[in-house]
Amino acid sequence: MPKKNNAKDKKERSYGRVLLNGDNQKSRFAEAYRTLRTNLHFSFMDRNFKALVVTSAGESEGKTVTAYNLGHALSQTGKSVLLVDADLRKPLLSRITPLNGDGPAANPSGFTGLLANAFNTPVAEGRLEEIGIHDLFKILAVQRRTGVLRAETPENTVEVIFSQGLPSAVTWENRPEEKKLANVLVKNGVLSEENARIAFRQKADTGHKLGFILSRMGLCRETDLKGTLFIHLTESLRVLMGMQSGAFTFTDRPAGFFQRAQFDIVDLKEVLDQMKNDDEQYPYLNGLIDANIQATHQPGLFLLSSGVIPPNPSELLSSPQVDFLMTLLTRKFDTIIIDTPPILPATDALLLAPRTDGVVLIVKAGHMRRNLVQKCVDQIRLSQANLVGVVLNQVDVRKEGYYNYYNKYYTGYYGKS
Repeated sequence: MPKKNNAKDKKERSYGRVLLNGDNQKSRFAEAYRTLRTNLHFSFMDRNFKALVVTSAGESEGKTVTAYNLGHALSQTGKSVLLVDADLRKPLLSRITPLNGDGPAANPSGFTGLLANAFNTPVAEGRLEEIGIHDLFKILAVQRRTGVLRAETPENTVEVIFSQGLPSAVTWENRPEEKKLANVLVKNGVLSEENARIAFRQKADTGHKLGFILSRMGLCRETDLKGTLFIHLTESLRVLMGMQSGAFTFTDRPAGFFQRAQFDIVDLKEVLDQMKNDDEQYPYLNGLIDANIQATHQPGLFLLSSGVIPPNPSELLSSPQVDFLMTLLTRKFDTIIIDTPPILPATDALLLAPRTDGVVLIVKAGHMRRNLVQKCVDQIRLSQANLVGVVLNQVDVRKEGYYNYYNKYYTGYYGKS
């Protein structure tokens, strides 16, 4: 039987004395975090902040306790707050956060599991009710897959060619006759019926996209063709994105399998970017996130644990999956508080900080030399992150002369406890 690390367990249990709970809300300690909460709101007077990184210069400065207590204080205002343990060097937040025990995540894979595994889901065939179209596009992009995605419902069938994860062509197979590209161009007077017949013969012989043939052969003006084709592709994608049920298959092809002539001459990614909105549905990826969120003792406060520590945290944190995961999390919660490793030993905080609304730097009084704190401040600014402020932690108010003032104020306001 392995020996228990009693010293470590005892240390972690001791954190209960410095975490906010229902019994210490009238303390100077709790008021300090409410003041921090207020100061943060004043720092973002023109907008609401959605995500903050809490970090420190070095170890043992109180960043993790501050992250938890700040999240606790924010949740008391009625906000839904998610604590993210992104300290992938020495995760502590996951161990000291008091959990409800009734949450959906019995054995969560955590932050690292979501980043490493969620986007590596094998995609071959399935149901759109389980893995939505937006899920598929994101997973195929991360995996840099080349092949054909085919989505079918009783009403419609749409195929999308992916090249190295990028959607490059879309075909709405049962598009109504009046909406087909050649018919629209003829109706608008930019393509003659004779030239349309020539283009169709060429298409039958080569298998190339009609738009490519019309452009290459100069059968209609480029500006007219691209404008109509943009609308044409938008219609196809709207049909595809509207498929919330049905079946899908993905057929892999070798990299470089598709020729340029099989792609649409209008950049499909540009069309997709213009169609983006906050209503995009990710049933599969959101389901994985929900399975990893744990409720805490405090109503409105939730935890995303660290998960398994990876061999190279910086590589994982610099991946594009982080940006997308943050997007989904900010849709689910009012505020996200991210606990990261200290800045001096690791660059992890500097990788995450620019993706958030700001950084709160924790400095333990009398612990770190001023020049090292200044070095951290400079590094935060060089990373293009917003330094919201510095929190001076564990100040000895008796030594600094504040004790008599605070003791008189709190005793008079709250009464002796």
